[in-house]
Amino acid sequence: MLSKPLNVAGLIIKAFDALFHKVMNHEASEFWMKGGRGSTKSSFISICIVLLMITFPWANGVVIRRFGNTLRDSVYSQILWAISALGLESYFKAITSPMEITY
Repeated sequence: MLSKPLNVAGLIIKAFDALFHKVMNHEASEFWMKGGRGSTKSSFISICIVLLMITFPWANGVVIRRFGNTLRDSVYSQILWAISALGLESYFKAITSPMEITY
């Protein structure tokens, strides 16, 4: 269990502030995000996924990508980045075969 609140303000661009509050307040079950490469969509959502997992430790999360041969270098690495950016490495265990991250 975390002993102090996390401050994500420095990790999320201001353009995603309203969406962050919607995600964390469960205002919808699906969100469509626009933006090209470099728009920080994947960084934003990976932070949200990690925060939701620690908020609801009994829940499971699944990250799906259209092409499975790029999972390790894309979404798996992105979730590991979010865990590290939030300073939560000691709370998670990551294995690569199968690709699994456990809180």
